Amino acid sequence: MPVNHNFSKLARQPAYRAVSEKIRQVILSGELQAGDMLPTELELAEQFGVTRSTLREAIRLLEESGIIGRADRKRLVVTLPQTAAVGRSVSSAMLMHRVTFKELWQVAMGLEPLAGKLACASATDEDKQRLADNLQRTETVLEDHARLLEAEIDFHNLVASATHNYALLQARAPLNDLFYPAWGAVIRALSPGQRILVAHRRVYEAICNNKPREAERWMEKHMIDFRRGIEMGNLGFDQPVTSAANTSGQN
Repeated sequence: MPVNHNFSKLARQPAYRAVSEKIRQVILSGELQAGDMLPTELELAEQFGVTRSTLREAIRLLEESGIIGRADRKRLVVTLPQTAAVGRSVSSAMLMHRVTFKELWQVAMGLEPLAGKLACASATDEDKQRLADNLQRTETVLEDHARLLEAEIDFHNLVASATHNYALLQARAPLNDLFYPAWGAVIRALSPGQRILVAHRRVYEAICNNKPREAERWMEKHMIDFRRGIEMGNLGFDQPVTSAANTSGQN
């Protein structure tokens, strides 16, 4: 005997979403690549058999996702999504899901030691010079909480960039928006400037000497220090990011 079940009607996708998804699929398949020009809006509307307003709404979605841009007022071009834009989008989702700093830290404990390890084999002379410049800057701002925070975040970004691994850069982008700013609260509460500088130096030296296990180990120690700082300062390590972020922004 067949089981009685009432199936709901298929939801019809709005035309602008269907158009947007079709263009997205063509781009992601590689048929269109970054730098390729698209037909004009009028031509696209005619090809899809939709109105100009429907086509413009579809284009708006693609522009917001960063895979379509404007070469000029009339022409559209395929673009590469910027890491920062991707990070903001994921950060917004994390905030809405009430992700905690503990959860972000667990991710950072995987990504940051990996970044240090990979950078040992891939860092260029230019990458190493940027890290050296960062260390020099860090030495001069140990008593300036705001500038020390900037140098700390910059160091982690430089190490990640030195991996030249785009997947890693995309994966850690939300950390810049949600996780690393919390260092400001730790710095104000505990003033761990010297510990930060020591960790940075060790990671830098390991990268320069191509010692991946050493870079990985010191990055792990550095991230553990961060957790201890959050806990010692009673800064809401287990609280949702929204609550802890408010705390981290206080003077």
